[in-house]
Amino acid sequence: MISFPNIADLPTTPFSGADVVRGVEFTTSDNDGPGRVRIEVDGRPDVLAFYGAAPEGAPDDPVIFLRGDAVEKRDGEVVANEWYVATTAYDVQALAEQFSASFHRPYVHLARPGILGSTGHHLDRRRPREVALVDAALSRLKAHFGWRRLNLVGQSGGGHLVAALIARRDDIGCAVITSGNTAVARRNRENGWTADITGHADFLDPIDHVAEVARHPPEKIIALTDPLDQRVSASVQTAYVEALRRVGVAVEHRLLPASGKLRHDLQLPGILAAFAWLASHNS
Repeated sequence: MISFPNIADLPTTPFSGADVVRGVEFTTSDNDGPGRVRIEVDGRPDVLAFYGAAPEGAPDDPVIFLRGDAVEKRDGEVVANEWYVATTAYDVQALAEQFSASFHRPYVHLARPGILGSTGHHLDRRRPREVALVDAALSRLKAHFGWRRLNLVGQSGGGHLVAALIARRDDIGCAVITSGNTAVARRNRENGWTADITGHADFLDPIDHVAEVARHPPEKIIALTDPLDQRVSASVQTAYVEALRRVGVAVEHRLLPASGKLRHDLQLPGILAAFAWLASHNS
């Protein structure tokens, strides 16, 4: 049965970098459970991990976070990044519980396919299947926990997912996209790539789906950008914001300094922006 994880049951050993690169296959023993939700797309099942908590008596609508990519190219080879191989399931759950308790609201970190305990292939990210899996997992979690509306935060590759999801879903309150790879083809052109950095050319490009967002826009869209971002350029992020505005979708675009040597990490201010909007919206 689906439930939030018990932190005492979670491993304190770091996640496997090798698993991220080669993928994690679904097995017949994978099913719903604490911090596990089974979904099926195109007849193929996967299980996505999730971390989080819901304080008793808290408002129903959760903040749901989707993190950025867990791999990078180093000396021409795709490897797990330093954050990933230093992180444990206990760490992810502890941080989720901290946010939930501090803001007295359900908070969920939904693990993307192939990372943080989910089955799937992280090297296939940004393709339609990743979006469909996350979309299906959100629907199952919403139905199970009885949520009314969802509030999404996505950093970098997670921001790509949030942008893709708001084109598909009509139940989003606040959507926060931080350092988002939301104009994939434009990023490829800027970098002189013939395909996405994943090597795939069949990526889902959120900027091509802004008209769908306009049919059922979230109550609030916030985009956070560092003008000097060296991983996903500000011009890529701004192109998506401007495309939304051209079809009549309001976006609050905030420029601020990101942490990290590549000026790319805006995860924390993105999460705080969602909680702040909910606090002001519900006051």
